[in-house]
Amino acid sequence: MDALTDRRAESASAAPVRLRIPDAGVDAPIDAVGVQADGEMEVPEDAARVGWYRFGPAPGHPGSVVLAGHVDDAWGRAGSLAALHEVREGAEVEVELEDGRTTTYRIGSREQVAKADLAVDRLFARQGPEQLVLITCTGEWSRASGHYEDNLVVVATPVEG
Repeated sequence: MDALTDRRAESASAAPVRLRIPDAGVDAPIDAVGVQADGEMEVPEDAARVGWYRFGPAPGHPGSVVLAGHVDDAWGRAGSLAALHEVREGAEVEVELEDGRTTTYRIGSREQVAKADLAVDRLFARQGPEQLVLITCTGEWSRASGHYEDNLVVVATPVEG
């Protein structure tokens, strides 16, 4: 067995509980979330928390581990993923699991995408290579919709070790 296979076997279904991005000072608790009535992924109401899409893979399993958080709150205070805008390719991301282990990822790409153009099938993959997908809002604020127009999508791959 290789190191990645060993890690997958160990983490049968340990849920992620904390997100850390040391280079950006991000340290946020993670809540398991599902789907809203409109079909979009839920995000915790508390802007200081991050949501893990619980219907997708957990760290250590094939497919996309999807975490999403707010860039700010209704009062203009920074949200859990506000600093994601400053993180660059190559930075490490740590996801602590409920069993106390930590999975480390390295950022490989960043992309600003119009919300209407978000590649949901690709980003929420349940098969294929393991990846961590971090999503937050960006772009212009739309008074008409009450939302930002775009998403910042950051994709990271597991660090072997």
